[in-house]
Amino acid sequence: MPVTLRLRDSVDIPVEAEVISPTRLAGKTADEIAALPVRQGNRTLPLASFFEVEGSAGPSASSTEVVVHGNLQRFKMLGAHMDGGVLVVEGSAGAHLGAGMIAGRIRVNGSVGPWAGAEMRGGNIQVEGDAGDHLCGAYPGSLEGMRGGRVYVAGDVGAEMASRMRRGLVVVRGNVGPDAACGMQGGTIVVFGQAGPRLGVGATRGMVVLVGGAVRVFPTFRFSGTAPREFIHYYLRYVWGRRPDFNSDIVAPDALWTKYIGDFSGPRPRAEIYVHWREDEQR
Repeated sequence: MPVTLRLRDSVDIPVEAEVISPTRLAGKTADEIAALPVRQGNRTLPLASFFEVEGSAGPSASSTEVVVHGNLQRFKMLGAHMDGGVLVVEGSAGAHLGAGMIAGRIRVNGSVGPWAGAEMRGGNIQVEGDAGDHLCGAYPGSLEGMRGGRVYVAGDVGAEMASRMRRGLVVVRGNVGPDAACGMQGGTIVVFGQAGPRLGVGATRGMVVLVGGAVRVFPTFRFSGTAPREFIHYYLRYVWGRRPDFNSDIVAPDALWTKYIGDFSGPRPRAEIYVHWREDEQR
């Protein structure tokens, strides 16, 4: 049976709860889990101070499932650095969810705070609500953001999504804020909504697909033609096979895509932005 954590009461001071992860709970009984330390302000408290704990973990992270109930917007670091297993949040989660994640699956049936999936190297994160700023981004001073894995967001995303991204896949059904993919070095981003200003500034490699259409591309990107791009439909079919609810009837297999290459303000302008060409937007 999964480890089940139920939030006792709402909290006003943020809690650093990196222990809420299959990696940290593996091999432990309910009593051992309840005694694990978390930080709130300048105090160290047992996990049982905030949660009712039921069930026992599997012998390894990959065999452990953790289900957390409650509004966890003030709980940070859930699933950070996890290397296997399943974490389900039945509510919203705070900052740094899945940061540095290596493997496993996280599903949040709500929204997440800033820095979710920051510098993750593998695994799968699915957010059914909105995501804050710096989704899959690089921490200040770091040369690389997301280095692998897959992230799906059903809602909107804040600013600086996937900054300095190197590998992996990020898919957003809603809109993304300004400065997405800044300094991008590789990987793939698919946005079904609209992208904010300064998309891809400083990018050197990688691909951004804007299904939502019209976008004001930064002037350091160069127009490279409008044509059918069959390979893009392969990417979209991959997404729809895993998230049918992200489907869009506005995209036909023979759809036209406008390509931009950049960022020519740098020495290696090989990033690609593909914008879905829609006739109604050209009038």
